[in-house]
Amino acid sequence: MIELSTLFAYATRCRAEIWALLLANPELLHKTFPTTSRYNTIAKLLAHSTAAEERWHARLDGQPSPPSYEERAPDDLESLLTDAETLRTETLTRLATDELARSIMLEVQGKRLNLTARDIFFHVYNHEQWHRAQLYTALQSFGIDPPNLDYVLLRS
Repeated sequence: MIELSTLFAYATRCRAEIWALLLANPELLHKTFPTTSRYNTIAKLLAHSTAAEERWHARLDGQPSPPSYEERAPDDLESLLTDAETLRTETLTRLATDELARSIMLEVQGKRLNLTARDIFFHVYNHEQWHRAQLYTALQSFGIDPPNLDYVLLRS
């Protein structure tokens, strides 16, 4: 079984590759792309991924969800990336210190779920992967060839 810390280290390397590409192409941040999702810009995808991670931290702490990050997200790329990195630092700290087997009862989309902290952090990782794929599709629709983020190439 791959440890969560290994998966998040891989995600960090993926972020670095994608963020470098975005910093080199800032004009793409607010450009819309075809999708059935309401997250139809790279800025909205980045904000949503950060928002979801923030909401899961609140759930782990037994707190209500904070005001929507999607609605209060900054407009510029550097600030979006800084906010994402600040939250990720919190996640990595919690991975190192939280009792990952701790069980939490939650209601999510009308379903009562008994999740461990490990389940929640895996979901955060997986959710980011899902939206990274959408970001790839967006970049390709803009004529940009995204970097190869295969796990075997970035795992260490």
